[in-house]
Formats: sequence, C-alpha cells, structure tokens
Amino acid sequence: MVRVLVSVKNVEEAKIALKAGVDLIDLKDPIKAPMGMIDLPLILQIQNAMPKNINLSMACGELCDMQNLGDFLPVGMSFYKFGLSNCKSSGDWVNHLLSLKKKVVRLNNSAFVVPVLYGDYLKANSIKPSELLKYLCEHSLYAIMIDTWGKDGSSILDFATMEELLEIQELCKARNIKFALAGSLNLHHAGTLIKEGVRPAWFGFRGAVCNQQSRNNTIDFDLTLDLVAGIKRLNNL
Repeated sequence: MVRVLVSVKNVEEAKIALKAGVDLIDLKDPIKAPMGMIDLPLILQIQNAMPKNINLSMACGELCDMQNLGDFLPVGMSFYKFGLSNCKSSGDWVNHLLSLKKKVVRLNNSAFVVPVLYGDYLKANSIKPSELLKYLCEHSLYAIMIDTWGKDGSSILDFATMEELLEIQELCKARNIKFALAGSLNLHHAGTLIKEGVRPAWFGFRGAVCNQQSRNNTIDFDLTLDLVAGIKRLNNL
C-alpha cells in the first residue's frame, strides 16, 4: 500500500496534515533548499503539538555541506533525511553517511537515516540515482527517497523515466529497502505512476496541497484531505 508523506513548515500545517489523515508528517523549510532544515525551536514546537505515538520525518539539509550536523539533530524523529547533492565531487560522502547513521541510532535506536537521491542529478552535482543506489544497497539502509533538487515546478517525471523508476523500485525490493518518491508530484502524477507499476512506500507532496499549488504558500486542509482520499482510491487499482 502506498502511503502519503506531506512536508510541513510549522505547527499549523502539521495540525492540518494530521487532521487530514496524512500517514507521515515531514518537517521541512521550503524556502531554504530542497532539504531545508527547520530551525530547532520550531521543530520542538511541532513535536510538542503532535501525538506522542506519531512518526515524524525531517529534512536535515545536504549531506556534503554539514560535517557536524549530527551533533545538532533533535531527538524524537523516526526519519532523518539528507540530500546527496555534490556527492559527485566528494569522495568521502559514504563514510559521512555511515557516521551520521551511527549518530542517529544513538539518538534513537528505532530511527533511520534516509538518503535523498536527486532525479535531476546533473543540476545537483550528484550521481544518477540508479547508480548511487548500488552503493547505498551495501549499507543496510531502511529507506531511500527520490526527489528533485531544483524546485522550479519541474516534476520528477521530467527527469526520470518509468523504466528508471521501476529499476530503482526493483533494486530496493531486492534489498528490502523502502522507497519513497517525491519531486513536485500531484495526484495525477501518482495515478500515472501507480498504473505503470511504480508503487513506492510513500509518495511525498508539498506544492500539491498548498494554496495556489505553490510550495512556499500555506498548506490547505481541503486540498490535503482530497489528496489523501485520492491516494486511498489509487491503492485499490
């Protein structure tokens, strides 16, 4: 079954996502970057406003830009996402990822590091996701996400073919790695993907549930509710 991840930027949006039945609430600042990290005081406010038994995810920035980030991660998250931009010019990104993985386990032994691979990898100075995944498969990951680095309205389908996404899905399935897919997706995109056999563990959304379809605007309850209902319908196809 495909679940819904929605990225939120404050307490009000988190409450909207919770009320609309979103499966995984993801904390991210859309203004800062594709993996923009929310300021720590606001993260704590969101955590305190959520039920204690709910799983939360958060964007933590780009792996290669934040050598000491692991020292400042908040406790209480289920998933910590790190973008893999600029890893093409950094030979040490794998060791850094493994180091962060250990730090996250020390914070919470049931939490996971989630590497974010970019479909528009050339823009991100990264490596093609299917090639990058072959490295990552060697390191006992729980989940990976495919997203877009550029936020200019282009969707992941502008950069990755169905064949490439199906290949990634099969690689993940073979290694028991959960696969999340995001990148300016909407319900129509999700329907197309599911009909073609691409069924990630989560579809990630932001702009599709925001006022005027702009990721920098505020999340709308009715749009979020409609999206959650739409994904439930698609799960029955």
